[in-house]
Amino acid sequence: MADVARMTDTALYALPETAECQRVAHWLALHGWSEGSGGNFSVRLDALPATLASLNEGEPRPVPMAVPALGRRHLLVSGTGTRARDIAEAPHEGLGLFRIAPDGGSYTFLAGNDRPTSEMPSHLAIHAALVETRPEHRAIVHTHPPRLIAATHLSEFEDGGRMADVLLRMQSEALLHLPDGFAVLPYHLPGSLELGIASAAAVRRCEVVVWRYHGALATGRSLDAALDTLEYLDKTAEIYWILRSAGITPEGIPAAAAEQALRAFGRWDRYARWRPE
Repeated sequence: MADVARMTDTALYALPETAECQRVAHWLALHGWSEGSGGNFSVRLDALPATLASLNEGEPRPVPMAVPALGRRHLLVSGTGTRARDIAEAPHEGLGLFRIAPDGGSYTFLAGNDRPTSEMPSHLAIHAALVETRPEHRAIVHTHPPRLIAATHLSEFEDGGRMADVLLRMQSEALLHLPDGFAVLPYHLPGSLELGIASAAAVRRCEVVVWRYHGALATGRSLDAALDTLEYLDKTAEIYWILRSAGITPEGIPAAAAEQALRAFGRWDRYARWRPE
């Protein structure tokens, strides 16, 4: 049985996404964004190689809210209690592969770590929303960038739209990378269905969701792309805090200059839909 388990676990290496998980987990640890077992990520797969598609399934596990949009699809998900730095070294121990039932009401375990992240409800709800809005986005990265979390404690950023506008105008390319801004959710219990539902609604409008006092998540065509987006946003928070620590209240790129850049790259309309008055 032990030999069979090892063969099943190492079958994950047949997925190119496994190598991407290793790479992204390594960088999350280097950034200091994944302290201990903090943070998680997932990739949605529509089909599997034969070595994995034929694996025996475990017992069905019900989901708190059915996600029929994900029926017959698969998720490669980081496990609960796993460290990013360990996933980078031994992905078959930290990643789990799961198949969603045809009706989206349950999922079954296929290979790797059989205990998915405690925030599995959020991942399922968000992936279901992505299938319906931008199906090319197959990846979610949730992590804990400290400078961004610190910004959610500021009273002047109680308004999420203002927070997005101020931070994104800290650096000229940030607005171009994130013309749809980002959503800021009020505090929710980590791992709760309510957090998943609120996040799923938010990603229908934008690619980044900030969880107040908790962290942030980004969606992307790949885990690499989602990490890129979080790095762009974290850079704006870093610049903001550098200025604040120097006793300067940052005002950001002048509105006229921001509009000029956004219009030049054909992204003004996307920014104009959400920017504060």
